Amino acid sequence: MKKWTVMLIPHDRNSATRTLETSSWHLFAIVGVIAVLAFSATFLFQRQRVIARHNDTLKETNRFLELQAANRPVPEAATVVTQVDESAVRAAEAKLRSEYESTISKITAELGELYDMEAKARNITGIAPRRAGSSEEESDVGNGQGGGPGGYSGIAVSTIDKALRPPEVIYGLARPSADLIIQEIRLRNQSLAEYVKDAEAEVDRIQRIPAVWPLAGGVGKITSRFGYRRHPILRRVRHHAGTDIAAKHGTPIVATAKGVVEQSAYESDYGNVIVINHGNGLKTRYAHMSQRFAKTG
Repeated sequence: MKKWTVMLIPHDRNSATRTLETSSWHLFAIVGVIAVLAFSATFLFQRQRVIARHNDTLKETNRFLELQAANRPVPEAATVVTQVDESAVRAAEAKLRSEYESTISKITAELGELYDMEAKARNITGIAPRRAGSSEEESDVGNGQGGGPGGYSGIAVSTIDKALRPPEVIYGLARPSADLIIQEIRLRNQSLAEYVKDAEAEVDRIQRIPAVWPLAGGVGKITSRFGYRRHPILRRVRHHAGTDIAAKHGTPIVATAKGVVEQSAYESDYGNVIVINHGNGLKTRYAHMSQRFAKTG
């Protein structure tokens, strides 16, 4: 399975360097959770509509029975049967309401865990969401839709920076409505898709930073470093605009990072030279080579 290691190196030397290891399994797991939640929300929304239609039918039946009872006297035996039927209807309604609320609670808990997972991932990688979520505004929306605010109970919300919090609709609500749950699933899907895209871009940026030893197998040794030095021929102190590495003739030379060959030619000062453009203003030059195999582009 393909894995990536992301190193976040702050400009402040006193700050600690953070690393993140991720793999294709994490991306598949997140997509799987979103698919399960989307299916559950659709099933829940359809079931709610069936229950509503059933309740409307029961109300019409009760109204018809009440009108009949008001127009003519009802025998004692019929009264007992009607009371028994009403009790059965109420029991069925209570059971359906309990099952509905239990399903809502389970889906809300799953969405809360998914939110915490994304928040922790953003805290580790330092990748902020493309738009900031407002807890107060979303709580007001929840009250208008029939849900009640339950307060933020997740640890991730209190420990991560505001700029790193993913947007949310129902996170922290005690009893969100089905409409808000569907909105939250769509928001989580969009936010996670943006996070994966931004993480891939960050991995690509890091892979383009020169950090690999330029000789295959780690062979060779540095004979002259970058900076001011005494020139080996002129015997004067001059600036050396490169790093000299000695190795056996024919030793393979590799690129120090991902990039595109910008130049592959022979020059009088550098001999066989190859220039690689890594993007973001970074280029590396490989000179004094016995042969050139890479071509421009």
